[in-house]
Amino acid sequence: MQSSASDALVALHRGVLATLQRRMPPEQSSEPLFELIRALTTALSRGDISLQLHDGAEVPEGIETDGWPLLHREALVASGWLDGDQAVLVLNHNTLSWRRWQAAMQELELELLRRCFQAPIHATNQDAAISHPSKNNDLSAEQQAAVRAIDRYGVVLLSGGPGTGKTSTVQHMLLRAYEKQPKLRARLAAPTGKAARRLQDAIRSNPITAALPCTTVHRLLEARPGGFGRHRRNPLELDLLIVDEMSMVDLELGRALLSALPTHCQLILVGDSAQLPPIGAGAVWQHLQEPDQNKRFKDGAITLTEVYRNRGALAQMSAVLRDQGLKPFWSQLSSLPKTSNITVHYSQTRQIPEAVHAALTQHLDHLKDKASALGINAHGQPDQQQAQELLNILDTSMVLCPRRRGPWGVNAVHQHLLNSSEPQRWPSGLPVLCSENQPELGLANGDLGVMVGEGVQQRALFLCSDPSGDSRHALYHPARLRSLEPALALTIHKAQGCEMDKVMLLWPTLDDRQSSALLYTAITRAKQQVLLFADPAALALGRCTTILAS
Repeated sequence: MQSSASDALVALHRGVLATLQRRMPPEQSSEPLFELIRALTTALSRGDISLQLHDGAEVPEGIETDGWPLLHREALVASGWLDGDQAVLVLNHNTLSWRRWQAAMQELELELLRRCFQAPIHATNQDAAISHPSKNNDLSAEQQAAVRAIDRYGVVLLSGGPGTGKTSTVQHMLLRAYEKQPKLRARLAAPTGKAARRLQDAIRSNPITAALPCTTVHRLLEARPGGFGRHRRNPLELDLLIVDEMSMVDLELGRALLSALPTHCQLILVGDSAQLPPIGAGAVWQHLQEPDQNKRFKDGAITLTEVYRNRGALAQMSAVLRDQGLKPFWSQLSSLPKTSNITVHYSQTRQIPEAVHAALTQHLDHLKDKASALGINAHGQPDQQQAQELLNILDTSMVLCPRRRGPWGVNAVHQHLLNSSEPQRWPSGLPVLCSENQPELGLANGDLGVMVGEGVQQRALFLCSDPSGDSRHALYHPARLRSLEPALALTIHKAQGCEMDKVMLLWPTLDDRQSSALLYTAITRAKQQVLLFADPAALALGRCTTILAS
């Protein structure tokens, strides 16, 4: 299974190298030069569009010859591949990039900066404290700075980890904007349907913001085969847009979003740069959060650091992982008391741990009982309250895996618990994942649902969104869904944007350079508890630190 991904990467590398040699035959060929292209191609397969060549830079995957990075840099300069207008690569100081994506990222960055320093449509000359201080006295200085920024900047970057109050800050920012301009045309969006609905639920506590439409970025841009219906010639009719979970936005989507916004539209971008970068090329949020880039936005860039949500050891260990790395994380994890809300259990990776099997069986039984009690009217529509109660169970527990294939992968979990991969034979109560955008049904890639009924009565229950952002529960025959997967377990990538009460994380030991971001993203999906299952072989080798994502 694993060799197929490796073979595809080798084929990609060979194709890129052959194209470069054909278009621009190198003046001098060498193994270090070919290794550098292999490393660039491998990085691009993970969404990274550049490599660092400065002294002391980490040796990237694909480099085997000694002398990194000086020897490889010399080989690159001698090749002539950096010369002329047709050059595919560009070396800017110590950063080697693909010219195409580097130019696109620079274009996006410059457009954001241009928008940042234009006055918002609701701006006034009042630069005083936030109005209604009695309603905002629970805000930290960082949060108040973010609320003030909405009066001055056309683009606001709001960064912070879990529990730092990003969502409550966003709500106060919205209230501030509506106070200045009651007829403001505002919308909220996120890369996945689950993240969009979670954001919408969080702002419903205030009547002013409760009715704000919230949808996926793709639906907002009216995604269609070959592009988007909203663009520079057909822009969105908005004065303010808030986009959450920006760490999941790649360069192509970021550019499409900016192209569709009218020139006066204020943009508030929210995210956590320690999470996994997007699968597509170009990690926009991670780029904007680099110190040299972030400071260009002046006070329009705010980072929230104070943690408000009581997450116990989860908060402590996610901070260790983010700030110190993998080795300190594993070292300190083993010294936590057994009563901590993050615990590690060592188990062989060839078998699904018995504790995971038992928890999933109980979870599935609970869902099946609720699914059998779901009321359905004569028109085939579910009782809305009962349907929501059923879907809420999905947020109580989830198994996460760094990869899809191999031991402890998502497929292994489903093979262990399901008798068939055919949807028509799946049991009632089974969690399912819509893995393709189907706007005509109100579904987005990443939406979670539940199977209801069996045989001819079998349907899939989902919470769907219409173009305005309003939601409703609907039952669909599996044949209407182009891509439906079981979801007793999810890859960490697929779980991005979700939050669950308890996460059971299966963590084998294969090499990958995104291990820290993978592990951080996984444990920050949990609101209350993480049960981490790790291979004891990794502990014996002293490197319980690596994993291959796919």
